[in-house]
Amino acid sequence: MKHLGLITLCYSVLALSACVTREQADAKLSEGCQAGITVLLPEDQKIDKVVRSEYTPATEGAGFRHVTIVATLENDWLEEEHEYQCVFDENFGLFKSNHTAAIMKLDTGDGRVFGQAGARILGDAQDWIKITNAVREAMYE
Repeated sequence: MKHLGLITLCYSVLALSACVTREQADAKLSEGCQAGITVLLPEDQKIDKVVRSEYTPATEGAGFRHVTIVATLENDWLEEEHEYQCVFDENFGLFKSNHTAAIMKLDTGDGRVFGQAGARILGDAQDWIKITNAVREAMYE
């Protein structure tokens, strides 16, 4: 019985020391969203700077996270701010020991929406494949 208590204590200390915070998870989501946006930009443009990022629970339900990124683009003649929105399906491991997320939707703010709605793909399927690959690479590789 003494060993069981010691093992439980050690596991708890280890689990708590490896916790993923909400801020760390949001930072990863932001990286993923930016990677997805970059795939859709013309070759001569890229994100110059992120002006603001906002993170909120998504209306899709529990386990979904909404990310809004306001950014300026490089080679943008007017230094205009653009707003992009991403929705992620996210999961935390036991005791928040890890965090995983998959992009579910990306709204470019100019009328183009890419993602999944149930079994249906929104936007061009080839673009969606490029977006999901870029997001996965930015967040996990």
